[in-house]
Amino acid sequence: GTTLRGIGPAYTDKASRRGLRAALLADPETLADAIHEHVQTHNETLTRLHGMDPLDATAVSAEYAAYAQRLAPYLVDGALLVDEALQNGRAVLAEGAQGTLLDIDHGTYPFVTSSSPTAGGALTGLGIGPKRVDQIVGVAKAFTTRVGSGPFPTELAGDMAQRLRGTGENPWDEYGTTTGRPRRVGWLDLNILRHAVRVNSLTQLALTKLDILSGLDALQVCVAYELDGHRIHHFPTDLPALARCRPVYETLPGWHEDIMSIRSFDRLPAGAQGYVNFVADQLGVPVTIISVGPGRSQTILQPAN
Repeated sequence: GTTLRGIGPAYTDKASRRGLRAALLADPETLADAIHEHVQTHNETLTRLHGMDPLDATAVSAEYAAYAQRLAPYLVDGALLVDEALQNGRAVLAEGAQGTLLDIDHGTYPFVTSSSPTAGGALTGLGIGPKRVDQIVGVAKAFTTRVGSGPFPTELAGDMAQRLRGTGENPWDEYGTTTGRPRRVGWLDLNILRHAVRVNSLTQLALTKLDILSGLDALQVCVAYELDGHRIHHFPTDLPALARCRPVYETLPGWHEDIMSIRSFDRLPAGAQGYVNFVADQLGVPVTIISVGPGRSQTILQPAN
């Protein structure tokens, strides 16, 4: 579902070629005029279709003209900035948000965001080509989560769902950052991760929240789907087909030890090591980063080979 932050309408403006671009910040007066006209246009939608009160176009345009005066000195051509850094031998790290299944093209459409939160989307945003990339690190939780609607083959309910989700009292519990809505949770789904590996050409994987699985006797991992009597090892892009999918699980041994203070892979319990190795073997991508707690230092690093 929507976060009610205007993201969809903003992307609609962009695709309709009527969006306001950052370059306007260099000319606050022109920006104010453009925003004034823009707000008046959108007021038609707000009042006629949604029965809402109109925005004050003059007040909004004046507010953002003031912002422009403060932000204008920081305007830069981002593509040139990144290219110059790379030409000078500097390392550039691009960090994404959201996830592959929220991608407007490769996600569970229409239950997606308005942008492309994939490696390809990052390149488009940065203004550089794929040849400039050395490594693509995917980040996945040790179990599956989702906010909002859409098919979710491994979704859990009841006590186990609450166990994985948490109560909401801690910032790391599974509740929406913007909306505060409880996230849907389920067992790890390797078909989803295979899809992410393929779409993003992942070279490494970071597995987070492994500590949340501590204390369980056994862990279920979805290794395939049953779809209309056939076993498949990919993630269907057709939503009606995805809704008919039933998970095929493999059961792995769990562990009861507290792993939050462990900083090397070989110190992890056998069950935790087996879980991580199973994921890496199934995906054909090394797990090089393992998070065992919410703190920055609660991380295990291991070489890709």
